[in-house]
Amino acid sequence: MMEIKKISLSYDKRTVLENISLNFKDKSFIGIIGKNGTGKSTLLKAITGLLKPVKGNIFIDNEDVYKMKKNILAKKISFMPQTMQFDFSFNVKDFIMFGRYPYINMFNLASKDDFKTVEDIMNFTQTTEFATRNINELSGGEKQKVLLAQTLVQQTDIVALDEPTSHLDIGSQATIFKLLKMLNEKYNKTIITTVHDLNLAGEFCSDIVLLDDKKVLNFGSAEKVLNYKDIQKVYDVNVVVHANPVSKKPIVIPVYN
Repeated sequence: MMEIKKISLSYDKRTVLENISLNFKDKSFIGIIGKNGTGKSTLLKAITGLLKPVKGNIFIDNEDVYKMKKNILAKKISFMPQTMQFDFSFNVKDFIMFGRYPYINMFNLASKDDFKTVEDIMNFTQTTEFATRNINELSGGEKQKVLLAQTLVQQTDIVALDEPTSHLDIGSQATIFKLLKMLNEKYNKTIITTVHDLNLAGEFCSDIVLLDDKKVLNFGSAEKVLNYKDIQKVYDVNVVVHANPVSKKPIVIPVYN
């Protein structure tokens, strides 16, 4: 479904990622991990068409991402940024409606379908209860759910998210990732997300990309990628990896002595 072919990415002539090639299967749940500054967000921006590689190509369904019209690409892949400044006083429902921009007509009028989609997504993301509240009045976890709702109303088959649980408590993290898992398993969405927490990646992601030194160090199942040797190499900390006694998914535990 998505093919990344030998891309290199840079900022201000500084190479961040070099010669990256990956294939993401349809309906997979991809986690991108690595130390701070290894290019996780950079890779995600390239995948969503926000940053063009200095070389290489990215294809969705055999179409070059960088040759697509923006409104066409916006119907194929949606993007939730890590953070957003809320320097305005829109209510939650109006803010979520902005995500329908690829579909709203030339007169900027929302249709019945647009309103129905927003209503359905707000129910799914549990944001209906604060639909009329000012977005600046919400907690961090509530804002993240609103951002997710705005992303989902684009109704794309691929949903890309940049650390959607950063700065959230453990309960809010679980809520967001359970919603993503439901999108993946029940609604057949392909999820691609950068993840700071290795244990969230291990628990929820079907495949994980581990970045290190401008390259892909490992790519595959959580059991394959979250091995103690690679994690110790990348993060420069001793770890042990065990299976979660309930889910049997890998848990990474730092060892500080």
